[in-house]
Amino acid sequence: MTLSVRLPASDENLLEKVAQQSGRSKSDLVRQAVHELCQKLTQSERTAYSMGVDLFDAGKLAQPPSDPLKKQIWEKLNAKYSNMG
Repeated sequence: MTLSVRLPASDENLLEKVAQQSGRSKSDLVRQAVHELCQKLTQSERTAYSMGVDLFDAGKLAQPPSDPLKKQIWEKLNAKYSNMG
């Protein structure tokens, strides 16, 4: 199948440079790029969980503030929401 694609000059120059460096044709590089992108996009649906899974449990719990009024508010909120997780 023949497909024509318009590229910005900067992308075309980059493609030409990579093709020369790798000894591969521009068409071969484009075919590989399209294949890899399509595989990546169809392999797994991106969910909020899958995008942030490496960040879960990273860090430590917040410490209570030193200001007495803020500490009182912090303790009430902490008590209210501590049994939700």
